[in-house]
Formats: sequence, structure tokens, C-alpha cells
Amino acid sequence: MKLKNIILTILSVIVLSCVTFAQLTLLSGPEQGSYYRFGQDIASVIGSDPGNAIFNQVTSGAAYNFNQLVDPKSPFKVALIQSDYLYYMQALDNRDNAEKTKPIKVVLPLANEEIHIVTKANSGLKKLQDLGNLKNGDQRIKVAIGTQDQGTYATANLIKDRSQIFWASRNIHFDDVMHELFMDRIDAFIMVGSAPLQKLDFNPQALIEEIALIELENFNDWAKYYDNDTIYATDYKWLETNVPTFSVKTLLIVNESKLTEDDKKAIHKLKIGILNNFDKLKEIGHPKWKEVNLNDWTDSDWPMYK
Repeated sequence: MKLKNIILTILSVIVLSCVTFAQLTLLSGPEQGSYYRFGQDIASVIGSDPGNAIFNQVTSGAAYNFNQLVDPKSPFKVALIQSDYLYYMQALDNRDNAEKTKPIKVVLPLANEEIHIVTKANSGLKKLQDLGNLKNGDQRIKVAIGTQDQGTYATANLIKDRSQIFWASRNIHFDDVMHELFMDRIDAFIMVGSAPLQKLDFNPQALIEEIALIELENFNDWAKYYDNDTIYATDYKWLETNVPTFSVKTLLIVNESKLTEDDKKAIHKLKIGILNNFDKLKEIGHPKWKEVNLNDWTDSDWPMYK
């Protein structure tokens, strides 16, 4: 995974050296994830103006994006990230007497990201609490929680620690979890993203075995700071009923300390472009654009970029 990130960074720098000065690079996420789709929507609608070019940079996830933004040696300045991951890093700053999150500002709030916990339909796992059960009397349920470059990794660990439901975590990348599930190497996996996720957009006739979503409830008050949400049966062809869950907010963020005067103008164009083209984004973009409330954020949530 480290080698993959090094290659991503090298390719990104090459791309940056080949584009025009006016181009803004937006760090999004894996190609089959919701961040990448949102990045593509923004790049195609707002970046269609030659004077406001936007490059949607594929990445390994929210944690990678954050690390690139706060790294003074990295050229990247604007990214998509999960709100809970930002708060998680702020908590680490407070613990370590650091200031990594201090220059981070929210440009705009975007969609809600639902917590998906996927399992086989015949696994017997129905609710979050079931992940704490033992198999064959002594084996813990194995749950894939992503890698440290992904926001899902932090969310999964927060759920586990706060709920006190102790499953056996497996660090498996987004791209590999379905294979691992069907090979019975894991019992479930967690993904955080705006439904419908392309990664989970299967035709049920093509599945080796039926899959299902585990219901989430606020057990031991773990979800106190999350939003109640629902993954609907209409979101996925294989899903038969609505499933209660919780969600976090996707945030478009910037490292204010890295911005030149030209960067500030580009960020301003990006923000105004999204506001002015919001109806078009809802029309042709990810279905979640229809639920986005661009005013659903204040300085009391996290400082906004002015």
C-alpha cells in the first residue's frame, strides 16, 4: 500500500507539471467510490470553463487526502474528506499538542455518507451487536475495515471503541473486500460512502451468493455524534428492504496556509461555480446531489473558508 501511495504521488506531480497554471487539483478518492464521482461531477460541470479548469485526482481515500493537505512538502491544497475523520484528527492534535488541523477550513458541505456494513445474506449477522458474537464457540467475527489511508478505517475503529462491540478487524483495501467475503476470509466489511456506491452496484443475478446490509442502531451511545440515516432498497438492486444506519458529512476542505493569491481566486471560482451550477449538478451528477444542503454548515461546526 505504501508503494501504491508513492506511485500515486509521483503520477500526481507529473500531472501537475503538465497542466496549465490555472488548473486546480482536487483530491477525491478511489475510482469506484462516491468521492471520485463527486470530483468528476465538479470537474465536468464547474471545470468545463477553460479559465476554471479542475483536475479530479484519484486517491486511496480521505485519510490520504488529509495527510497530503497538511504535508508542507505536498503540492495539494484542496480535497474531499469525511467530517468524522476531520474531528478525529483534531482530537489527535489536542492529545499531541499539535496543530495539523488548524489551517484546515471547510469550503462547502456536500452529501451525507452512509455507513454500510455488508455481509452474506446467510451469515446470520443482522444487527451491529451481532458482530460481537463468537463463531464455533471461540472465534471472533472477522470484519474488514479498510486501510489507514481510508476514512472508513477511522470510522470503523470509532464504532468499535465506542460501542464496545469487539470483532476481529482486518485491514483490507476497498478493492479486495468482496473477494475476501466470498472466499470466507472475512464475515463482513465496512464501507463509508454516499449511496449508491458504484463498488456495491451489483446486479443480483451476477452475485455468487446473496449479500445483505447489517442494521445499525445506537448501541452504547456510539452514534451520539452521527446523523440518523437510511440506505434504501432503491439504492441497490440486491437490497430488498430499507436498512437503518448512520451517516457523516462529505466536506470540501482546503489548507488555507498553503494558498497563494492565485489559489484563493481559484478556490473562490470553485465555490461560486458549485453554487451557480447546483441545479445542473443535481440533474446530471451523483443522485446524492439532490439531498445536498450547501448551507448546512456553520463556523460552529468547523471554521468555514471565507
